[in-house]
Amino acid sequence: MNLKSATGTKIAGALALLVVAALGWLLVLGPRTDAVAEANEQVEIVREQNAALAAQLANLQRQKADLRPVKKVAKKLAKEFPPTADQPGLFAEITEAAVAAGIGAEGVTALSPSAPTLGGAEQATGATSASPVPSNDQLARQEVSVSVQGDYGQTIRLLENLEDMDRAYLVTAVDLTGTEGDYTTTVVGSMFVMRPVPKP
Repeated sequence: MNLKSATGTKIAGALALLVVAALGWLLVLGPRTDAVAEANEQVEIVREQNAALAAQLANLQRQKADLRPVKKVAKKLAKEFPPTADQPGLFAEITEAAVAAGIGAEGVTALSPSAPTLGGAEQATGATSASPVPSNDQLARQEVSVSVQGDYGQTIRLLENLEDMDRAYLVTAVDLTGTEGDYTTTVVGSMFVMRPVPKP
């Protein structure tokens, strides 16, 4: 091939262009194409992570929405089954129930709560209670005995008021003695203390 001829020069120029294009591909475009492919893979990985995080966020938002009624139930349970025996509060609630029944604070002749115990054993016999109280380490029971003096209507209203207290009172026995219009009533039952439920 004669490089001095026009045809030879064209062929040599074409070969040089091919070599330059091949070197350009190998040195410039090839690495950039690899970098673009790697970047695309990273984008896909980030998209998958974002989708997983969005699903977790939606799940947490559902749980948050479900938590509101659970908090209401927990608050109600904390009133029915307080975390401490709260003897002064117990005396105040029962006296308030007696006053609302028309008996008056002076009509409450005896109010004797026992110390809370786990497992629900009956105080007098030590036998296990037949009342529907779960036996576990979360709930303790205390026996509460209330004696009042009043008429029959006041006694009925007192029992209704005891039932309507915020604190749960499981009445197990009622003893009514006396003559028409003047009764001594002894109410025996259980109140409960429960450890606070940990916040979710």
